[in-house]
Amino acid sequence: MGSIIAIAAKELRVSLTTWTSYILFGAFILISAFFFQQLVAEFQMQAMQFQQYQYREYLSRLNATDFIVAPLMSNLTVFFVFLLPISTMRLFAEEKRSKTLELLMTVPVRPIEIVLGKYLAAVVLMLMMLGFTLIFPAILSFYGQSAEVSPVDWQTVTTAYLGLALMGAACVAIGLFASSVTESQIVAVIISFAALLMLYVIGMAARGEQGYWESILLYLSMTHHLESFVRGTIRSVDLAYYASLIFLSLFFTWRVVEAERWR
Repeated sequence: MGSIIAIAAKELRVSLTTWTSYILFGAFILISAFFFQQLVAEFQMQAMQFQQYQYREYLSRLNATDFIVAPLMSNLTVFFVFLLPISTMRLFAEEKRSKTLELLMTVPVRPIEIVLGKYLAAVVLMLMMLGFTLIFPAILSFYGQSAEVSPVDWQTVTTAYLGLALMGAACVAIGLFASSVTESQIVAVIISFAALLMLYVIGMAARGEQGYWESILLYLSMTHHLESFVRGTIRSVDLAYYASLIFLSLFFTWRVVEAERWR
């Protein structure tokens, strides 16, 4: 365990002293803020229209959680597909290119510890990036205290963030595997992006299918398993899906790194 923490700490230090991480943080926050502002403006417009035409029934259904936070959470998944491959591209690819992975193999550290240490560092970085967005529901909660509509259901928000964290952890694991199979960071980004994009859009293919194939395609969809979390529900099938993605990706990464020892 000590070796895993040491490797994770070293990777975090490297990540937080390079400009790439801060560009990712900045881009993630700016784009998230843009979508948040647009959702708030649309929410306010709908509330004003319902008040103007005395649609009390519709007004009572308006709440910031369903009409602002939930769509924002769904939009954040798109950024994961584009940004997380960039955050993981150098973890093994750079080590291979600079031949430092061979040196790392000579120290008394097992390949699985190297994989878990790098993975832990990447997950912490992802959680830091995701944690910055907590300011948006906090703003809604603070300024919505005196509003006629319910501001924020923190239980639903917490569940949604749990789902996002699990999805992000799965994306990081896939990106780590992509980085382990090549010496080129660009190739690692392309492999990771292609895999994540396929898992992101595969649910759309289920719309034209029925029965058995529809169930398979929906199960493989990364976003389909996030929907329950965004609605405030935790299902065992969704937890198993993300856990399986993480386990399989880390297992294949471990096997690739293990093979490097015997080359």
